[in-house]
Amino acid sequence: MRILVLLPLAMVAASAHASAPASPRVAVHPAIVRLNGQAAIAVSGLQARSVQVRLSGESYSDGTRLPWRSLRLVDGVWRGSLPAPALRGVYPVMLRTDAGARAPDRHQAFVRVFEPGTRARPSFADPADVVRWWVSAVQHATLVALREWPRPAFDRRDPRLHRLFVVAYSPPGHPGVDDRRGMFVTAFRNGYRGRWQLLEATAQP
Repeated sequence: MRILVLLPLAMVAASAHASAPASPRVAVHPAIVRLNGQAAIAVSGLQARSVQVRLSGESYSDGTRLPWRSLRLVDGVWRGSLPAPALRGVYPVMLRTDAGARAPDRHQAFVRVFEPGTRARPSFADPADVVRWWVSAVQHATLVALREWPRPAFDRRDPRLHRLFVVAYSPPGHPGVDDRRGMFVTAFRNGYRGRWQLLEATAQP
């Protein structure tokens, strides 16, 4: 019986041997897809008998995780299609292979599910500043209240890459309490060290 090892792309099996093989190279195309769109993956430099792929945090709309997908070996390169997550966001690529195989450790690979223009939005060091910008620059409104909101159970996206807030604001020229509006705003960052940007604003979390 063979043992399968789950390896995030940002990690690699520890080895002190100077002659250890180089990390595999992972290419995702396109790097950004629209909701329900799919990307292709190519993994080279990986010596293995079988390779499977999954996106960390992806799920169906009810929160059920999408299954692992097997890649096929074509001229020394493992190729296949990636699943289409039900939610917008940033999804780290995960590989699963037979014991002893290595996964890339230099560059984390991601699938990004964005609407057009997302990456052109301003970025901030603090995710809460994304919400403040959305209220003032997009809604041209006055911020009343802002707090982080617990994500629903069906949302499996990496919390290090996604933050959900609930906000109350007064529309322009309508400062009355009865005129206030509320919205859920999701901020994301394009990698674990990236700055925060607006992903989407929705009526429900």
